[in-house]
Amino acid sequence: MKLLLKLALTGAVLVLIMIIAFRLHTLLGWGLIIVLIGAMVYTSRSSYYAIRGSSAFAADQFEQALAWYRKAYASKPCPEKHQIGYAYLLMRTGEPEQAEAVLQKLLGRTANHEIRMQARCNLATAYWLQGKRDESVKELEGVFEQYKNTLVYGNLGYFKLMHGDLNESLAFNLAAYAFNSDDKTILDNCALNYYLLGSMTEAEAMFEKLISKSPKYAEPYYYYALTLNKLGKREEAAEQMKQALGKDLAFLTTVTRVEIAEAAKEMSVET
Repeated sequence: MKLLLKLALTGAVLVLIMIIAFRLHTLLGWGLIIVLIGAMVYTSRSSYYAIRGSSAFAADQFEQALAWYRKAYASKPCPEKHQIGYAYLLMRTGEPEQAEAVLQKLLGRTANHEIRMQARCNLATAYWLQGKRDESVKELEGVFEQYKNTLVYGNLGYFKLMHGDLNESLAFNLAAYAFNSDDKTILDNCALNYYLLGSMTEAEAMFEKLISKSPKYAEPYYYYALTLNKLGKREEAAEQMKQALGKDLAFLTTVTRVEIAEAAKEMSVET
């Protein structure tokens, strides 16, 4: 409400100034309009750069996307959401230390609750990529105390699974499943959790639901194939492993191309 009132007052003042300028002289009025348009273009250039960066990211051109977001970040003022986008691209291109620095700087000056939660979620990922697993889980647990949504459930569930007690992580991931049983990340966490615990029947059921949603990355198909193989379903396992071979690896993963290729070879799947 305060922001809307401030914008309304600012707009009213600008209109009044333009009216006065046109009354004084037509050229003065038009000159003021040109100046205002120039100022708007100058102050919004960071958003233009960010839009270009987002388009490049959507086309999987990560280095180009980073270059655009770097320009957006260097343009002042740079909206806080674009600063988070810049940090994320730094992580995607192998610079989590710089991402951490950007996010810490943002957290040191923003009072926006939504921005703070988003920045902390990304900071947890930056920690994870640097091998700071304890800090990563602790950061996301702090977010979870104040901000529960599907993204936080999914990320924290994965971090707990990869860096903690499997039974404890299963309890959390099943709570996440109760929160949103349709999310691919949450389904993947539950399925993998069951697989790592050796509960193949439960893992199969979760993977089946996940695969029906056509996940983008290789890991679900890979672990589903391993699950089916352990259950003696060789042909179905080979088919899922073939799918894994044709998919990209996820951003955060513990699986390697070599592991997938070796498992495919064991199942007599052509690589």
